[in-house]
Amino acid sequence: MALISGLMLTASFPSINMSFLAFICWVPCLFAIRQATLLVSSALCMITGLTHELTLLYWIIPTLTTHADFSIIYATFICLIIAWIRSLWFIACGIMIHLSIKKPWQLFVLPVIWVALEWLKNWGSLGFPWELLGYSQWQWIGLIQIADIFGVYGVSALIMLINVCIFLVVLNFCEKQWQACSISNKLMFFSISIATFSIILSLTYGAIRIKEMDAQAKASPHKKIMIVQPNIPQHEKWDGNNRLSITKKLIQLTYAGSQQDIDFVIWPEVALPYPFHSKHQLRQYVLDSIKQMQVGLVFGSPTFIAQGGTLKYHNSAYIIDKQGTIQARYDKAHLVPFSEYLPFHFFRNFWKRLGAPDEKFVPGQVGEVYDINGALIGIQICYEIIFPAYARIMTHNGANVLINISNDAWFDRTACAYQHFSMAIFRAVENKRAVLRAANTGISGMVDPCGRTVSTTRLFETSTIVYDVPLLVKQTIYSKYEDYFAVGAFVFLLGWIVFWQYLYARKCP
Repeated sequence: MALISGLMLTASFPSINMSFLAFICWVPCLFAIRQATLLVSSALCMITGLTHELTLLYWIIPTLTTHADFSIIYATFICLIIAWIRSLWFIACGIMIHLSIKKPWQLFVLPVIWVALEWLKNWGSLGFPWELLGYSQWQWIGLIQIADIFGVYGVSALIMLINVCIFLVVLNFCEKQWQACSISNKLMFFSISIATFSIILSLTYGAIRIKEMDAQAKASPHKKIMIVQPNIPQHEKWDGNNRLSITKKLIQLTYAGSQQDIDFVIWPEVALPYPFHSKHQLRQYVLDSIKQMQVGLVFGSPTFIAQGGTLKYHNSAYIIDKQGTIQARYDKAHLVPFSEYLPFHFFRNFWKRLGAPDEKFVPGQVGEVYDINGALIGIQICYEIIFPAYARIMTHNGANVLINISNDAWFDRTACAYQHFSMAIFRAVENKRAVLRAANTGISGMVDPCGRTVSTTRLFETSTIVYDVPLLVKQTIYSKYEDYFAVGAFVFLLGWIVFWQYLYARKCP
């Protein structure tokens, strides 16, 4: 049953998108551990976690072996270690359930425990909050508006609450016990009531917020922004002989769309696969073309800087104004472990023996906001969009448009590109800002401030899309007060542990 829980959980995410399964996915696992020992509970939750993580993140192996030229051993090792680390939170949840949830009604603490564990996934060298439970509801726009108060963690808590309520009803119906305690009819009816009330309250709030935000968006100033998806195959991008043709393709696509009085254009991550900062021979061609078209430009390019006798790399985004002048450069702040940098430096030689690349990249500054033709933009490169804090900090610092540039060509047609896009939805909802995403081969598109996908491109197509983007200025509760809900859950978890340790100590001689 633990295996079933893991598979159901994965099926609730893209690209299967059976999101309703998220509301019942924990029921089989809870049923399996309801009278289990500590060791068995931990093992069953580990099975749930590993099953889910391996089936969710399977795309890591073909991505690294096909496009990054990593050895199959190193790629498999990375996939296994990431899945194992992420499954530790499931094990921790199993331990907490066994040690501190002795009575059926105490299961209502489980949503808070789970939120605290999800919040911890953001931290550390291997922090990787990919597809948290709440992300499974990315298509249910009315339901997820509570994220502008609680963040994605509020949606995760709601889902886990419904799982608990359904589980208690199932136990009552089957006349089964939770750790030698029967489920009373009173608790069953309470579970039904709290589940119904929570869903209705969330949907009602969502309907009100969507109406409010639509009115604010209509009354706010707008900018006309174009996204360019050039669709450059990964094996062609880094061939030096293709630099001119790639640059010309981007300019031609931009020129074709710039006849619509565009304010600025967005190209993808590493759109120009050469160091733009170093006065490369194609740099002036780009700057002159932008000046001629009179459009601003945001695009990705690598940056190489000599520092202390070594060459340091940045994964950068450049901002160019309508006069063809470079205004600013943003360097990616959160680097990809095992790819852009090697975590746990004392294991560096070990990683190298497994086939890891040289450690060259250095991070940039967090939270910077840039003005381009009257729009204040916050830029996130590639998987930075999955970390809620970065979009929130940029919004708090004044950003009225959030931009995500990426190169998902690495992932071919696996579920990764769809999973990646689904998380961008929540950055829009949490901060009530439009999110514009430009990916080399897709998925590119715009998400409006309520999380509705205005339009998207298909994978592996050459395309340009123009949006009339609202510039909102009001901040949400989440933007102002950070992860107070998740932090509160973590504090509660610590208190819950101390409370049960105190009770245990009093019972022991």
